Amino acid sequence: MSALDVFDYYGFRARLQPAFLALVPLAIAAFAWAQPGAKWATALWSLLGSAGFTFFLANVARNRGKKLEPALWKSWGGAPTTALLRHEGPGNPVLRERWHQQLAKITGLPLPSLDQERDQPLQADDMYEAATRIIIGKMRDTKAFPFVYRDNVNYGFCRNLFALRGLGIFCATLGLCVSLGAGLWSLKRGNSDYLPWGCSAACCGLLLWWCFTITAQWVKIPAMNYAQHLLEGMEKLVAPKVARKAKQTPS
Repeated sequence: MSALDVFDYYGFRARLQPAFLALVPLAIAAFAWAQPGAKWATALWSLLGSAGFTFFLANVARNRGKKLEPALWKSWGGAPTTALLRHEGPGNPVLRERWHQQLAKITGLPLPSLDQERDQPLQADDMYEAATRIIIGKMRDTKAFPFVYRDNVNYGFCRNLFALRGLGIFCATLGLCVSLGAGLWSLKRGNSDYLPWGCSAACCGLLLWWCFTITAQWVKIPAMNYAQHLLEGMEKLVAPKVARKAKQTPS
């Protein structure tokens, strides 16, 4: 049974794949010593899968990502949707006003004015967060809101990958050392085996990728895309109500 048979699309892409990427250097290091296609590698993978190791990896990625999320939002100045909804936040003020109106209609919550937001910023953020949670619950239909779902998966993948950054750096460093050891051992035996050196280069590349690409700002881009599409998706939530009212209006 493959991982795709066990996990749904979100679980596979956003939870399991980040964990696998963190452990890839260890597999590369194993190939440097055992050569690809070794039967013991297949047997070990089957054993780990049957023992629930894939579920464990997915849960580790998800839990670490959720635990890290508040710190990420704090470093960005607030949750992405909250930042977009603030009166003095980034983005188009005309769209923001429309989003406020739509949120009030959909949730029934009175959103804070500019003066209220300035006087009580924490309470205003709490109101934005509550309204966001309500619309998230109304947009769980992946077919009706494909862009929201796609960006949610992408954000979950990047967030969980960043949460595993320390593990990824450790595994890449360990994989590099083990692969180099295999290369040196090959030279000592007088063999001209290039595989260990190729594995060393791959682990080195992964180490640089973890160190310089997987950053908080790298995660912010998909997070803001998700927030943008989430707020834009309210058009579909409001449109049916408008259409029903139009049908009831006498000609």
